[in-house]
Amino acid sequence: MSVVCLVVGPTEHGVVEVAVHQHHALAAAADRDGDPRAVHLVRLDERPGAEALLRAVRAAPEGPVLVHVTDKLFGRGPEEAADVLEAVAGERQLVVALHDLPQASDGAVNHPRRAAAYRRVAGAAAAVVVASRHEERLLRACWGAPGDGPDGLDVVVVPLPVPVLDRSGGVTAAAPTDPGAPPQAVAVLGYLYPGKGHDAVVEALDALPPGVGLLAWGRPSSGHEDLVPALQAQAGALGRTAHVSGWVASEDLPGLLRSPVVPVAPHAHLSASGSINAWIAAGRRPLVPRSDYAAELLERTPGCVTAYDDLRVALARAWADPGSTWLVPGPPTGPTVEQTAAQVRAVLEALPTEVDA
Repeated sequence: MSVVCLVVGPTEHGVVEVAVHQHHALAAAADRDGDPRAVHLVRLDERPGAEALLRAVRAAPEGPVLVHVTDKLFGRGPEEAADVLEAVAGERQLVVALHDLPQASDGAVNHPRRAAAYRRVAGAAAAVVVASRHEERLLRACWGAPGDGPDGLDVVVVPLPVPVLDRSGGVTAAAPTDPGAPPQAVAVLGYLYPGKGHDAVVEALDALPPGVGLLAWGRPSSGHEDLVPALQAQAGALGRTAHVSGWVASEDLPGLLRSPVVPVAPHAHLSASGSINAWIAAGRRPLVPRSDYAAELLERTPGCVTAYDDLRVALARAWADPGSTWLVPGPPTGPTVEQTAAQVRAVLEALPTEVDA
């Protein structure tokens, strides 16, 4: 098997991070098989136009192109992103791992635009990968009602990997805090953007003792810098605090995630989540809104999150029982990046040959 891994976007972007780690795992597997040249990386930090992307792909060795896609990485709008990826599919077999699937919460204007773009990308691809069964349903809904989709659209579910946060080989090797230690704050990990749920957490802080504030570990998404002062003003009006850290270096992440806080992933419209996986990798059991995706996580790994219907009630319970926000000590929770890469490799190996195409 030979493949070109096309990775587009800034290193700190969650989708890019998944793509880079998957490339490393695929390359390591090829090296073990005795063919270190079978996996080739094409890396572009900036959003490319169609011609620039095609030049980079044409310069790469022959083979299908594997690319992790969220529309914002490939175009100034979803239509441009679809144009760019359709151009690649016109020259190579294209395997797309789709992220951030369109859904109603995108709004009355953006949802149909994004749905049309994802429909085009999936239709042009030789194979389609998503990170959850919920995302598969969202993708098929791009053609109309949930469950719809073109005949023959084969979608493979490959969950996001749970990362290893330190080099000791497992998240339980160096847990620095006592799981029963009283929490000092409520924490949310990841980018700030509309709908992420930071404001809902601030609103629910009145269920906790006076002075307890929000720690937002991350920075605002591009174009949403105004969310920081808005969040701080909201907290101040309620007699609380909201501290926004800015970008968190990877070496600082394990200590933060294992500190005495109540972990919350409050986004109500998740279809897959790297931030939830980061909490789990740190041995934490975050509070998450009840949803199809939360149910899917719990089905795959029972007890990995605490699903809530009422955030105030969930915060109060976690504050009173901080041990409930920690996983039972044991081996790291999977899947690992190597396991997910093996699933993607199986998708690549199942592609028709050029003779059959």
